[in-house]
Amino acid sequence: MRKAVVVLGAGVGGLSAAIHARLKGHDVLVLEQREVPGGKAASISTHGFRLDPGPSIIILPEVYEAVFKAAGRKMSDYLQFVRLDPITRVFFEGQEAIDLPGDRQGCERLVSSFGAKDGENFKAMFERFDKIVPLVHETIFDHPIDQWWQFASPKFIKMGLGMSLQGNYRQQIDKWFESPLFRAFFYGFPSYSGQSLDGTGAGALFIPYFMIAGGVFYPVGGVGQIPSALYKLATELGVEFRFNTKVTRLNVTNGQVKSATLESGEQVEFQTLISNLDRTTVQGMLGTPSSNAPSFSYFTLHYGLPRTFPDLKHHSLFIPKNYVQSFEDLYDARNFPGEPIVYVNETTELDPEGAPPGTSNFFAVVTCPAEEQHLDWKTLQSKAKGQTRSVLKKFGIDLSEPIFERVQTPMTFRERDGNYRGSLYGEDEKHRPFKGMLPHPNRDPKIKNLIYCGGSVQPGAGLPMVTLGGKFAANLI
Repeated sequence: MRKAVVVLGAGVGGLSAAIHARLKGHDVLVLEQREVPGGKAASISTHGFRLDPGPSIIILPEVYEAVFKAAGRKMSDYLQFVRLDPITRVFFEGQEAIDLPGDRQGCERLVSSFGAKDGENFKAMFERFDKIVPLVHETIFDHPIDQWWQFASPKFIKMGLGMSLQGNYRQQIDKWFESPLFRAFFYGFPSYSGQSLDGTGAGALFIPYFMIAGGVFYPVGGVGQIPSALYKLATELGVEFRFNTKVTRLNVTNGQVKSATLESGEQVEFQTLISNLDRTTVQGMLGTPSSNAPSFSYFTLHYGLPRTFPDLKHHSLFIPKNYVQSFEDLYDARNFPGEPIVYVNETTELDPEGAPPGTSNFFAVVTCPAEEQHLDWKTLQSKAKGQTRSVLKKFGIDLSEPIFERVQTPMTFRERDGNYRGSLYGEDEKHRPFKGMLPHPNRDPKIKNLIYCGGSVQPGAGLPMVTLGGKFAANLI
């Protein structure tokens, strides 16, 4: 039976696309190779623990609320959020830990306590973004940018001028902040969207802006509740799902993709295909594989530990003194950092139901290179694990005798999720169109009825962005 719209992948972007396509009156089928919806944001249960092994820093809840509102529903009937305060606890080697307050004024006071210049520049940076962000909502967050003439719109020009930096990203951060702690804090954000320290755009600063100006949140019941709520809404609207269903080939005739061949040999026909699978991976399935450098990825360690950590907050960041070398290892040499900066999500501090009493649900994340030609992740995994644990040990974190250990490397994301060379954002920014200013457009340039959503296309990576991208994709049908 031919479907009007097939969505490839039930990650958050694919769920959003399916919902919005259904709201437009289309008959929608979602094909998902895993047994559950949610992609990297899906929860996992093991040993009495509920794990969220993917995205964990949740911002912009209004983006999800808009999906439910579009369907005539109240988000609160499906999904609730708790705002965090503090946003995170930062451990800098050799210093007392500091808490980043959950409100903007509190953050301004904290930064000022490290130096008047840092405080003044922090405030000026946020006031600058106050003027830019409304333009972002009216352009990048509103619709795809896929034509050169769109860059000539007054709103886009004004936004671009406001985002320009004096030098590259690292030079700007060094100019604004003298405190090593805040330099290290801001150095990390370009890698969250596949960018680098020597980029000349300020796009990476949107993440800390939204964290501090709009808040960081925790979905009641865990991050996996976000895709679960979207899946529930989609099924209520009549979207059909087929799990444990892997697509092995896309069949193109006369410039259109007509059907998908499943691992079973079955053919699924459709009028339009929306792919939540990485754009570069799909290009390979269509016979045009890429050899371009991949964006960054993550190395993660998840432990169930028979002890608690009273000094940790829901989000904690561990920064070694040698953080500059750590970033140079990552950004310049494309190697796993010798002494990595480690982010830790410890959910039992806020949500004790996620683990048995007296235990900790400990999730450590390090930004790392994807599958590069000079790296062998099969052998690097053990070294990366040792270096990550070594940094945490410096801060007194005891990871011995775990109840369980769960490791994710770029190989996990390639094999399980279909990400290009295990990256999280597709190709490296220098291979993006429009001189790397934006991710790839949502519509395929050659195949008329192929549309993309997900972290490798506009408006970008992260749960809020792929949710918007799903809407973009549906609007392009």
